[in-house]
Amino acid sequence: MRRLIVILSLLVVGCTSPSYSTIDRPSTQPPESNSAIVDYIDKRLTEEYYWLDEVEELSPWFDRYLAWEKYLPNSLQRLETNADDGYVNAKGQRVLYSYIRELGSTRATQNVGFGIALHYSILVMGENDYGFVIENVYPGSPAAEADVRRGDIVLSVNGKKISHENYMSLFNTVEHNTGTELRLMLERQTVANANDASMVVTLAAAPYDESPVAYYDVITIAGSDKRIGYLVYTSFDKEYDATLLDTLRELAAEGVDSFILDLRVNGGGNVESAVKLCSALLGTEYVDATLCELRRNPRNKSGLGNTLCTLEDVGLNLDIDEVTVICSEYTASASELVVSGLRGLDIPVTLIGSTTEGKNCGMDVTRRTIEGTYLEYAPITFMCYNAKGFGAWGEGLVPDIDLTAKNSIGVSDEHYPIPRAAWGDINHDIALAAAVASVTGRRVSTSAVEITRSGVVPVTTLEVDRPFVGVRNYVSEE
Repeated sequence: MRRLIVILSLLVVGCTSPSYSTIDRPSTQPPESNSAIVDYIDKRLTEEYYWLDEVEELSPWFDRYLAWEKYLPNSLQRLETNADDGYVNAKGQRVLYSYIRELGSTRATQNVGFGIALHYSILVMGENDYGFVIENVYPGSPAAEADVRRGDIVLSVNGKKISHENYMSLFNTVEHNTGTELRLMLERQTVANANDASMVVTLAAAPYDESPVAYYDVITIAGSDKRIGYLVYTSFDKEYDATLLDTLRELAAEGVDSFILDLRVNGGGNVESAVKLCSALLGTEYVDATLCELRRNPRNKSGLGNTLCTLEDVGLNLDIDEVTVICSEYTASASELVVSGLRGLDIPVTLIGSTTEGKNCGMDVTRRTIEGTYLEYAPITFMCYNAKGFGAWGEGLVPDIDLTAKNSIGVSDEHYPIPRAAWGDINHDIALAAAVASVTGRRVSTSAVEITRSGVVPVTTLEVDRPFVGVRNYVSEE
């Protein structure tokens, strides 16, 4: 599998030196609840983990005296056959896709905070002069109400200039809704006059909805009769399936005959949501057709076996006969499954952007309360294949039009996919401009936007680890 090259990390699962219980047993044993959770982790690993053979071989030497939060990564990092479960960052540390985490008693449909998601590349614009780029602003959030936009560069947070010493903590302040008030100095990339670029906004935390439907519109351009449905979809979240289908109904009512699906920041999610999206995009003749197959280890003891995921009657059919997908290295898992699945049905899919992450494996997710702790557990348990039996996208899906190099459209950006402009800004978003040009066959004029501060192009960018969602198949909750 292609490995992401990352320079600095905010979210790291570090490698742990072997600590066998027969050699260095701790003086204080964990509480009984820890033992029960470790047993739960072990049961699914030894019965369902995709790389069962090596688990069975090494499990007697797993350190069961570790706290349960450390037990899963410590155990899986000892395996050698499970390279597809995660990636290795620039520090040589393994970041796993498999996880177990504690959940709240219920999932809130709204967050309280500011409504900003940051891009995972940090700008270095000079000696100890850093900046964040806003990737998404949730509609209706405090940030949206204050006219903060995707592509804005954050230069300071709560009066603190962003530097090498503080960028990790300030990144978390913005990304994770820390505090009740947030003051940002911003620079807008898309203004004509540089003197108008800088602004300061103060945001008060408030409830907002993290809908994965970030933006949608119908695009028409002069000289073409195409009515293009455009949807920016940031994750496959089952709780928002109704929102997704309502959005597609609105686009269908506008008479769209072509479709651009923007998955450039979509790291995956629920396989059922992916099935619903594809079902709505295609015609009725595809109902019951196989979009993908989830193949488990033949010795998997869950009783699930291999799972065929077939297209459904969702009460909506846009009848799209070809799809253009905007992608990047942040496009992973269920997003890649959509591309591969449509191609397996002989639906032409044009990929525009950069090579995707290459996550062709997924998790059967269980939720359970053990000794008062409500847990979500998602070990890698299957590999994904389309209807033609293709599943070899572990190195990523290569774009038909690569925006990081010279291409047939004639627009490129060495810093892609760093955000330049708000969603839907065809004049400054080269990915959208290239996608529209590909659909219509007509060149779309787009203005070059430099990532600048006072005219200084960044020396480099630093990459921070982002959590990958993965292909999730929810199988039980107790």
